[in-house]
Amino acid sequence: MFKIQCFPLILAMFSILTTAQDTAPATNNTLQPWEVTTVNTFSPSGRPGNPPYSYLYVSISDPNTIPTGFNVRGDLSFPPIAANCTVMWNAYAEEPFGWVSPCPDTHFQSGRWTVEIQPQNRTGYGPSATRDFKLRFVLERSMIVNNGILSKTFVGVGAFSRADNNLDLVCGASGVCSSGLKVDKVLITQELTGSKLSGWN
Repeated sequence: MFKIQCFPLILAMFSILTTAQDTAPATNNTLQPWEVTTVNTFSPSGRPGNPPYSYLYVSISDPNTIPTGFNVRGDLSFPPIAANCTVMWNAYAEEPFGWVSPCPDTHFQSGRWTVEIQPQNRTGYGPSATRDFKLRFVLERSMIVNNGILSKTFVGVGAFSRADNNLDLVCGASGVCSSGLKVDKVLITQELTGSKLSGWN
């Protein structure tokens, strides 16, 4: 009789423990936007003897300190993080829209960035990966916590063009064109899209 009465209680406790292993503790914090402080693009002239490559270079940072909800001799948090991203392509043979490129961190940190160039047509002259485009950033942040790994994924998209009032374009007589930010920084709203706590065997 004792075993029969206790079995539902044991089962409920097991269910709670299993759930705790699969989900991370909830945290209530307001995320500040990401900051893009550098955007440079280049497109070639097309003249014989010159390389055919275009490129995009961007610097992005996350100023947030994000609590994990875990405590190991003090509260554990994801610190601020920054990265530089470079995408290069053959301007006469390749279309970089949809490419997902990794961004090296500015130094060893607790996360990894990717950037994807997406088309837009804010200027009315058609999408351009060097003068009228969107950038979709994904930041994966991970940390070892209590014999497991906590991972959180954040996503944000920013628009860049002269029509967005944040990009200047300069073209030379040779046909070479370059663009850069005309503002100190562009703020990108980030959204938490995934959170996972994985234990190890």
